[in-house]
Amino acid sequence: MNIIRNYIYQGKNLFRDGTFLFWAMVYPIILAFFFNLAFSSMMNVNFDDIQVGIEENNYIFPILEEIEFINIHKITQDQVDEKLFNEEIDAFVDSDLHLTVKKSGIRQTIIKEVVEQIKQTVKLNRPIDGTEFSVNYVAGKNQESNSVIIIFYSLIAMVSTYGVFAGIETASLMQANLSNLGLRINATPLKKQNFLIAGVIVSLLLNLLANTGLLLFINYVLKIHLFTNIAYSLIFIILGNLLGVILGIFIGVSNKKSPNVKTAIAISLTLFLSFLSGMMGPWIKAIIEKYAPFLNRINPISIITNNLYRINLLGNTKSLGEGIAVLLIYSMVLLIGSYVFLRRKSYDSI
Repeated sequence: MNIIRNYIYQGKNLFRDGTFLFWAMVYPIILAFFFNLAFSSMMNVNFDDIQVGIEENNYIFPILEEIEFINIHKITQDQVDEKLFNEEIDAFVDSDLHLTVKKSGIRQTIIKEVVEQIKQTVKLNRPIDGTEFSVNYVAGKNQESNSVIIIFYSLIAMVSTYGVFAGIETASLMQANLSNLGLRINATPLKKQNFLIAGVIVSLLLNLLANTGLLLFINYVLKIHLFTNIAYSLIFIILGNLLGVILGIFIGVSNKKSPNVKTAIAISLTLFLSFLSGMMGPWIKAIIEKYAPFLNRINPISIITNNLYRINLLGNTKSLGEGIAVLLIYSMVLLIGSYVFLRRKSYDSI
C-alpha cells in the first residue's frame, strides 16, 4: 500500500507542476507544428516531372526518353538561356554531356547523377537501357530527400528525454531544503530508495503519455508518418524517457541550486544535445559526422535519432544493440550517482 500511495502522490504532484506540463506536453506539440510549417514543402518534393532540355542529335536522347521521371524538351543551344530563365526546363544537357542549370536543387542534382551514371556506363563499354533508372533511382532519391525527417526524429528523441523535468521535481520532493513537501517527507521514516524508484516509474509513465500525444499529433494532424517499425522504435523512445527521468533526478540531487536554475540547466543541456543531433538542420549532423564523428556516438539524443532513422527509413536493425547498451549504461551510471548523492545528504535540523 505504501508503494501504491507513493505512485499516486507523485503522479498528482507532477500533474500540478506547470513546468512539467508545459515542457513535456505542450511545448513539443508547438515545436512540431512550427517545424511542419517550415519544412513541409521540403518534405513533399515531387520527382515525377523533371524537365530536361536536350538537342535531338544528342546520343543520350533515346536513353533519357526511356526514363519515366524525366520529360524531354527538344531545344537548340540558342534557346537554353531563355528556357532556363522561364523555368521551362530544370537543366540542359549538351552533346558533351555537360550540364547547364539556372539554380541548384534536388531536380538538378538528380539530373546530374543520371548523366554521371550514363558517362560511367559508357566508359565501361556496357549497354545502357534507360529503364534501369526508372524505379531504383527514384526510390533512392526519395529516401535521400527524407533527410529533412531527421529533424522530426531528433524532435522525438529530444522530447523522449523531457522526463528530465519530472526527474527534477522528484528530486525536489526528496530534499528538505528545497520545499516544504520535501521537509515533511524527510521527517517521515519513508525509505529514500522506495520513493526514488516510485518517482522514476511515475515520471517515466507520464512522459511516455506526453510522447504518445505528440506522436498522435504528428501522425494524424500533421499527416507525417514516421514509423514503419513500431516495436524497435518504441524501445529507443522508452530508453530515452528512462534516461531523461534519471538525468533529471541526477541534476536535482547533485547540486544545491534552486529548482528554477536546475530546470534551466536541463533545458540548456537537452537543447544543445538536440542541436548536435540535427534538430536545427540535417547539415549540422553532417558537419559533426565529418569532423567530430565521436560526438554522434556518445550524444544520447543523436543515438536515438540515428537509430530511429535507420530503423524506419533504411530498415537497418543490425546496430541496435550498441545504441541500446550505451543508453542503458548512461541510465545506470546516473541512477547510481543520484543514489550516492541522496545518501550523503543530511540536515542539522528539520
